[in-house]
Amino acid sequence: MDEFFTALSFCGLYAHGTHVAGIMAQGNPYVRLLGARITFDYHSLPAPVTKEIALRHADSYARTVKYFQDHGVRLANMSWGWSFREVEHSLEVNGIGDSAEQRQEMTEEIFGILDQGLHAAIASAPEILFVVAAGNSDSDVAFDRNIPTAYELPNLLVVGAVDQAGERTSFTSMGENVIVYANGFEVESYVPGGDRIAMSGTSMSSPHAANLAAKLLAIRPELTPQDVITLIEKGADKLEENSALLLMNPKATVALVEAM
Repeated sequence: MDEFFTALSFCGLYAHGTHVAGIMAQGNPYVRLLGARITFDYHSLPAPVTKEIALRHADSYARTVKYFQDHGVRLANMSWGWSFREVEHSLEVNGIGDSAEQRQEMTEEIFGILDQGLHAAIASAPEILFVVAAGNSDSDVAFDRNIPTAYELPNLLVVGAVDQAGERTSFTSMGENVIVYANGFEVESYVPGGDRIAMSGTSMSSPHAANLAAKLLAIRPELTPQDVITLIEKGADKLEENSALLLMNPKATVALVEAM
């Protein structure tokens, strides 16, 4: 049974990137996709996130962003992230640390490496817009110490999930950085092999926003990441009464750009 669930988890991760890319590219004949791989453990008992692994991740973030810059990337979708709890859990289930206090201390160092490396990489490319999935933990991204969703950077747009009725899903994470929401419930897209299936999560809402951002850049290539974020927010509808939260409105946003 464990082998079955491990294989299922592997399949899910394998399909995830293709599904996200399909959402991001839909309806845009001008889009050009450049893939960059990040690997997460898919086993039922995850391998511990050690200091050495964190250092390799941090180095890969810098190299990946440089790769983006060398190839003229204008925006990057990030339907992934790290949480402090995730790293700490990987140590706990592997019996690493003599006590909860020691594991917390170790996690502070390991998570700090991931945090600093990812923040520095995104900040080093102000010309690239990074569109980020808020997360699926139904909690505050800052309180849970989620990265990169907790970052306050001018070239970062964090996206939460709504259902087809335009209401916040039960799973979407939230917080001060999560202002824009897009459809993330039962979204249909491609998986390896060419079939289409429906998946749910902020991983699906983020590429919806990236899709819109790419179309804005196709219409007006001179737009900066800050310009794109402002236009998406300006064209959005209010998600809820007496709230600053916004529901993405692609048609209204494109109309703003065409009227420029």
